[in-house]
Amino acid sequence: MGKVGKIVPPEKMAIAEKNGIPRTTLYNRIRTGWDIEEAITKPPRQRSNIRERNEEGSFVAADGGKGKKRSFALNSEWDKVLDQEIAASGLIQAEYLEKLVMNKLKRSKYKKLRSDPASA
Repeated sequence: MGKVGKIVPPEKMAIAEKNGIPRTTLYNRIRTGWDIEEAITKPPRQRSNIRERNEEGSFVAADGGKGKKRSFALNSEWDKVLDQEIAASGLIQAEYLEKLVMNKLKRSKYKKLRSDPASA
């Protein structure tokens, strides 16, 4: 029997479940001082940040797979070196930097990100 089962009688637990209130929500409500009747009857608030998942259960980016835009500044010396490297690569700046960062992350400690999600 879990924490909620020790505090809430089975008939009250059934009402909460019928009202769509998860056990963790019910426990947290009671733990923070809610009246038992309100805790089992007041509908849980709807989360506005619910994210979509794919078939494997991984979250799908809201922007179609691209992450957030990032910007940075280099000192002028490094900026010149970067411009030369980008020109030599034959890629546009965004592609070059994406490839550079992805290669660094794949070699890093972030094992879950080592496989390219775009190739899946």
